[in-house]
Amino acid sequence: MYPVTLGFEEALRRIESLRTNGHKAEALVTTVFTFEKTVKRSLKCMAIRRGFTSAHADILFSNAGFKNLQEFWPAFDPRGESLSKMLGNSIWQHVPAAVTMRNKLAHGERVYNLADCEKQTHLVMAALQALRAELTTRIGFDGWSRLPVRRKSALQWLG
Repeated sequence: MYPVTLGFEEALRRIESLRTNGHKAEALVTTVFTFEKTVKRSLKCMAIRRGFTSAHADILFSNAGFKNLQEFWPAFDPRGESLSKMLGNSIWQHVPAAVTMRNKLAHGERVYNLADCEKQTHLVMAALQALRAELTTRIGFDGWSRLPVRRKSALQWLG
């Protein structure tokens, strides 16, 4: 929900501000959205580095939901690993539950206890920081830097 121009640390500070000022459900929604946005931008970066144009990367991922992003991940990850394997199950296990909570909150299907929202916010923030650290090591992109630009495809035709 925050533009990448603000930077990662400022986004975390604003999420923490929501949480400490009693807006725990909003903090959860924002944290999950920020995690999803980081995954989406990282997928775009990996697709561009694999040879897709920037426009094609936008087409591939612009309307993808969290489940789609999760399914696309191994196809673009340099090691072919899933997000859950990359982050480790102890960190990853909390993310899908938080995504479900976010979706139900956003669509007005359910109201959650604020303590549960705060707990999930904390767990997803830890996952977000772990994701950023792993991305920086694995692909040299933290999800918040400027995306590379490719105007001409570098994909090879086989056959």
